[in-house]
Amino acid sequence: MTPWKVLVVDDEEGIHGITRMIFRGYEFEQRPIELISAMSSAEAKEQLAQHPDIALALLDVVMETDNEGLLLVEYIRNELNNRDIRIVLRTGHPGYAPEAQVIVNYDINDYLSKAELSASRLLTSVVVALRSYRDIKSARQQAAAAPGSAAADNELLQTAAAQLDQQIEPIMQQSQRLQQFDLNPVAKDISANLHAQHQRLHNSINLLKEDERVYQAEMVEPITLMNEVLHTFLPQSRRDGWLLDYSIDPQLPAQIKTDLKLLRQLITSAVELVIVQASGNDLKISMQPSAQQDHLLLTVEQTIGQAIFSRDIWAKHLLQQIEKLAQQLQGQLLEIEDNGAIRVLLPL
Repeated sequence: MTPWKVLVVDDEEGIHGITRMIFRGYEFEQRPIELISAMSSAEAKEQLAQHPDIALALLDVVMETDNEGLLLVEYIRNELNNRDIRIVLRTGHPGYAPEAQVIVNYDINDYLSKAELSASRLLTSVVVALRSYRDIKSARQQAAAAPGSAAADNELLQTAAAQLDQQIEPIMQQSQRLQQFDLNPVAKDISANLHAQHQRLHNSINLLKEDERVYQAEMVEPITLMNEVLHTFLPQSRRDGWLLDYSIDPQLPAQIKTDLKLLRQLITSAVELVIVQASGNDLKISMQPSAQQDHLLLTVEQTIGQAIFSRDIWAKHLLQQIEKLAQQLQGQLLEIEDNGAIRVLLPL
């Protein structure tokens, strides 16, 4: 039987020996467990590249640096974009990475203290993780194998999105040219509204695609970007009678280094989702320094009233794309609060 591959990352040779002793001869669902050892984060990355089917990673927190294990979690989830592998953190220095903080801020599946760790506790954690990994893989296989499956539907969706994108591109170019003419005020306003609506449609089409942009950093002025986003939603806000405003904390630099297209798409998509939830209430976008050093907090929220959480498929897709865009920008989507506020942590 094909073994379950478990990656053990720790800079103490004794931990590898104890782990091998605990799992010697152990099987889960009639499949043996194959332990793959790495003494450093660099070795772990090599093993992950050689074994893409690793089911579980047991990571030490403190290795080359005090938070090397946490950085490896970020590498697995964000750079490798591996959401299937189960991750269990083990630490002999809980003070460096408090459990509650780590579980909230990092996409891990369990957190174990070496000081309190017994063989039975480790076995239990590993079995739970392998069972979860098995279920994830099984669900993916069933979805791909089903007739008229999501895989076939998704292929059609991607093709349609690509065709729509090709068709709207020249329309956007024409509406942009219109704004350069010396039009009378009414015609100029109509032209600006037409271009704004084309931009929203272009963004929505891009959200249907699965291809990922290569991150391209450049210097971006938050004020200029916010004004562009406001103009994109101006036609609807005028029509429906709600306001979209923004605030930028003066402590933020006048320019930040990031991917302009990805950030614009993230903010636009977040506003789209909050519009769905706000039921006609006013909205606000804000940027401010985060408590986490060298990061900013981007918030999109309604200013009054209680959010109405939509469960339709478009709202769910928007949320998934916002999370994906945040990761592409090397940040993370924080939990949506009860008032419907969407908060994204991004590096400066």
